[in-house]
Amino acid sequence: MAFSTSDHTATPESLEAAGAQTPFKHSIFRSVPFQIAVACGVSFTAPGMWDALGGLGAGGAAEPYAVSAANALLYGLFAIVCVAAGAINNRIGLRYGLALGAIGYPLYGAGLYTNNVNATTWFLLFGSALCGISAGFFWAAEAAIIIGYPSPKDRAFYLAVWQTAKAAGPIVGGAINLGLNAQRSTAGSVGRATYIVFIAIMCLGLPIALCLSPATKVWRRDATRVVVRKEPTWGAEFKAVFTLFISRRILLLLPAFFISYFYNGFVSTWLTTYFTVRSRAFSSFFTNFAGIFSSFLIATLLDNQKVHIKTRGRVAFIAIVTILIGTWIWATILQKQFYDAPEAPVWDWFRDGFGKSYALVFFWQFGGQAFQQFLYWLVGQYATDLSSLSHHTGILRGVEALGQTVAWAMQSEGNANHFVSIGLNFGITVLCILPTWIVLSELEHSHEVKVTEIQVAVDGTDKQKDVIPAKENDVHET
Repeated sequence: MAFSTSDHTATPESLEAAGAQTPFKHSIFRSVPFQIAVACGVSFTAPGMWDALGGLGAGGAAEPYAVSAANALLYGLFAIVCVAAGAINNRIGLRYGLALGAIGYPLYGAGLYTNNVNATTWFLLFGSALCGISAGFFWAAEAAIIIGYPSPKDRAFYLAVWQTAKAAGPIVGGAINLGLNAQRSTAGSVGRATYIVFIAIMCLGLPIALCLSPATKVWRRDATRVVVRKEPTWGAEFKAVFTLFISRRILLLLPAFFISYFYNGFVSTWLTTYFTVRSRAFSSFFTNFAGIFSSFLIATLLDNQKVHIKTRGRVAFIAIVTILIGTWIWATILQKQFYDAPEAPVWDWFRDGFGKSYALVFFWQFGGQAFQQFLYWLVGQYATDLSSLSHHTGILRGVEALGQTVAWAMQSEGNANHFVSIGLNFGITVLCILPTWIVLSELEHSHEVKVTEIQVAVDGTDKQKDVIPAKENDVHET
């Protein structure tokens, strides 16, 4: 690894002496766990509540088509903004990127509320558009925080913690939904009070986001520092993102990015079409435990330093893909039964037929969240510093949002054939296997540049402006 110094060369002896003489006092408010707690708090209040509404099927509406069109608009803007936000957040700082990202979610909730009360489609679309722009900043910033602030060996664990916080939003929201709608055993829209509660919680995201510390002030327990390296100009920043986007490794991963959350649009329509309001409320509460469970399972494997990093990645990927392909085969069988029935079924909770239909939703979430966490972990291993990671996560989330745009657009038509969605999910999942396997086969170690507190003390600067990224073979951590 290369690290610049001012007027002297840091020898091992001088580094050791500096370490012995420098007390390195730290505030808990600058620690990695506190920063993760802040990011998790925003994730709980903003996208967590958004997911809770989505868990009801079509945002709790009686008909999924207007909400599906609004979500297609949201994700379309999200896809465009998120790729650029990786560069913008690197310039303005992740704290302000996270704050900008929290603004749009209450407006989306307000749009769902007005559509529920007065069928006001224009405000639903307006709120969705603003949320899409805002979410682009949010997801690029939060993903960079969750992966970039911790040390490489702790990343999968903190990803699981983050997934838990994100799932806690729908769990709490689902409990609210369940309490407010438990007596509603028919299809239809949820009660208006549900939206009011969610909007109030969403408004808390902005003040929480402003509690985040700048990356250069964060300390890790292994005494390494978070390396930040900004490009000299805005133009150079965007050029760096474009260069990364067309790199061989990213091009190979694009199918996996695209399909990772593609299932979400179809799940929403599936719930709205075939489940009663209270069974959808139950789903919005209980299904998120699947994501929590799979997140910690995959984290246990991916953070296991006793197993070579390539082996960890391969085992995790094989397990995830096997589950996902199994769910789409299962969905094909059930959908054939539904289409062949004289009348489309509407499942109420714990009645005949509910179990086999709901279990599919559970395993979609189980496999989908594990896949998303795996992709975050994978790009984190290839990023050299927080700035590189911000670019990587912006591209990952942007392409993922593009996939969701297509998925939601497909659900906006009332007579859409569900076999089309099932076939696309199955086909693209299979398509992504080979290119993702190639990237995994080239993963030998984490590529992060290592800078310790002792080196910073000897160098005499806390800015890290002159840190030169190491070549890939300069960093060896498995």
